Amino acid sequence: MPERPDLTSGLPGSHAITEVRIRLAPGGGSGLVAFASCCYGGVLLNDIAIRKDSAGRLYLTYPRKLSASGRPHPLHHPIDRETASQFEAAVIGQVQRLLGPAEGADGS
Repeated sequence: MPERPDLTSGLPGSHAITEVRIRLAPGGGSGLVAFASCCYGGVLLNDIAIRKDSAGRLYLTYPRKLSASGRPHPLHHPIDRETASQFEAAVIGQVQRLLGPAEGADGS
């Protein structure tokens, strides 16, 4: 039986997050602020949601499909905390540049 390839080899430092694009959400209901798309290692990732929690902090949620039984199946998401932090810095940083530096800061 062939060995499985190491899919994490060289990650996260080998890929950069580029071309971050933000689409503001109309109305902003349920804490939804915007959607992001970006390139990561030559792959386009769409529909990353930027949401605001009750304390006013911004956070990301990633797209998923629900099966007929209601079980969620992620379409894409970071595989470790370091990669997730890279996405948060790039995407939330872009939102803050668009909406102002206080957007998403603690307590705003």
